[in-house]
Amino acid sequence: MNRRSVFLFLIGTGLMSQGVFAAEKFYRCEVLSDAYIKTNGELAVVKDSPRVGLEFVVIKKTGEVVGDVMDTLKNPKVLASGSASNSYKVIWTQKAEGKNGFFVEYLSIEEFVKGSKKPFGFFSGGLLMTGVCEQ
Repeated sequence: MNRRSVFLFLIGTGLMSQGVFAAEKFYRCEVLSDAYIKTNGELAVVKDSPRVGLEFVVIKKTGEVVGDVMDTLKNPKVLASGSASNSYKVIWTQKAEGKNGFFVEYLSIEEFVKGSKKPFGFFSGGLLMTGVCEQ
């Protein structure tokens, strides 16, 4: 187990022991599918993706992500904090090298879905990862 996995495990263990209070502050998410947009516009699912099964934690207040999947993203901006009728939404933006280049990443967690598992979608360029998050 690498250091990040151990750190993520410790965060998860701490969250579970804190009960409802912690549930309001974090999402624990698991990647269930990994796909990308092909040059012809079709969606291609990556078979045997190393991302499938990986977990990450989202700090709800700040939008920060801890875990190997997206931990390189810096300066998140929470656009919507989620509710019974709205998704939790975070974006990351950064300038790319060259003139007018720009990168945008987007995470949406469907907070309004009934039950403990909330579907998420993460978009980065032509990459799409989906899965579920629990509070």
